[in-house]
Amino acid sequence: MTPEFERRLATLVDREEIFDLARRERFARDLQDFETMRDCFHADAYIRSSWFAGGYADEYVEATRERMKKSATSRHWVFPADLKIVGDRATLESPATIFDRIKLEGVDVDFYVFCRFFSRVVRREGVWRLLSFEVIFEKDVLACVNPEQALPINWDRLANYRPSYRFLGYIQESRGHTVSHDLYGDDRQDSLLAFYARERQWLQQQGVEADRHVEGGPPIEENIQEQPRSATGEFT
Repeated sequence: MTPEFERRLATLVDREEIFDLARRERFARDLQDFETMRDCFHADAYIRSSWFAGGYADEYVEATRERMKKSATSRHWVFPADLKIVGDRATLESPATIFDRIKLEGVDVDFYVFCRFFSRVVRREGVWRLLSFEVIFEKDVLACVNPEQALPINWDRLANYRPSYRFLGYIQESRGHTVSHDLYGDDRQDSLLAFYARERQWLQQQGVEADRHVEGGPPIEENIQEQPRSATGEFT
């Protein structure tokens, strides 16, 4: 084999391992295979979704375990797409759909969240694992299972929520849960572009000591608004 062929082959192996990692983590979550889910993250991984932010991998997995004791019906379809690898670091962005069937004020509804999952991925001791997990929201959809029924929604109140995760925010807060209004979404390009710039900068760094920091900026935890770590809701 030529050096160029070996390089391309190694890149393909890395790509497949990272794509498989992204799919396996969400599939394990949906099947409540929490040890497999845990093994997909580095211990110091940072996670943020609509209901969780600010913790390490063990904390996130255990919070997910407790949450799914109350509701375990939501599912995730993940399609790994945009991968950038530099040495032992990578960033991965994956279009995704989160979906569930729930009862809202006595009415059966299907709920869909269209989003992208973004992760820092780091290879340590020869193994790729997730170092972060962020959700970038695109839009969400709520529809009655019976089309002859009307959605039990206060449309005036719904208008107060961001279009990228409007129904998600409405449903969660209707149930007494807090949802940050400052999550990443396509409807706020300024903050999203700044996030992408930080991730590109991080990708060019090397060394475990810098894994959770961006050169010239604060740690990733300080780049976002903190949410309650133990918040409980129906959706990721």
